Amino acid sequence: MKNHCITGVAALLVFASCSKQLSTEPLNFNVETASATYNVGDTVTFFFSGNPDFISFYSGEEGNNYDNRERTTIDGTPRLQFTSYAQYGTQLNTLQLLVSNDFKESYDEAGINAAKWTDITSQATLSTGADNTPSGVVDLSDFLAQKKPVYIAFKYTGTSGNAQKTWTIKSLTVDLLKKDGSVLPVTDIATAAWRQVSIKNPAAVWTISATQLRIAGGNAAAEDNEDWVISKLLYLNNVLPDVAVPVKNIAQKVDSYKYVFSKSGAYKVVFLAVNATADVQQATTKEIQLTIK
Repeated sequence: MKNHCITGVAALLVFASCSKQLSTEPLNFNVETASATYNVGDTVTFFFSGNPDFISFYSGEEGNNYDNRERTTIDGTPRLQFTSYAQYGTQLNTLQLLVSNDFKESYDEAGINAAKWTDITSQATLSTGADNTPSGVVDLSDFLAQKKPVYIAFKYTGTSGNAQKTWTIKSLTVDLLKKDGSVLPVTDIATAAWRQVSIKNPAAVWTISATQLRIAGGNAAAEDNEDWVISKLLYLNNVLPDVAVPVKNIAQKVDSYKYVFSKSGAYKVVFLAVNATADVQQATTKEIQLTIK
């Protein structure tokens, strides 16, 4: 069985290393409950028998699932959504929505030009004069399939000679719609760490706040304008591995463990038991299927 590291094992190994050769007793461990069915809010008592040095607990809930202890990515549909507001001016096609997998975070013209940017503007609905126009769901699955993180950017262009548009972007979110219907947040307008880059006309640039991105191009006398606002590096489907709850270490004697489930469902509860020294590690798992009504 593949070995698993748990909290507290490192301290034991430091102690054990003081001896040239130590051995563990045979690992004997079992878990039982009084019933296989409980109600939400009931206290479930798990009774232990055996002699492990360490015990860890996986309830089977989100974030505490034994099967996901080594998972770093998750299946789902990455989605971008935002609202926009176009004001003033008569110029068309002044805002583009772009995505890059290979931007090197060189926030200047050369750095932007060195990256490959995919224009996905056509996937979003943009304002034609109404405030808070919903973009609709922009599916980013094509970029997830490349198994690389992404940068999201808005590019603004304006031409001298006519009044240039003012654009405001609000309520932006990126999330992952998981296969079970739940949603994993990735970032939003306040946490995407936007940075603006002015290529033309530094007098008119993107302004960034926790609630919106905004650029005012200027009147007909304003210079030609090109400005970008670029998000931080985004991982569309990365998750932290699920972790166990420590129940017992070598200094403790524990005969039982109590837990309360807050949601109904079928749960695979797993206890991981370990005996370890500097020379030997033994591990075993015990699984209990519970139904919470």
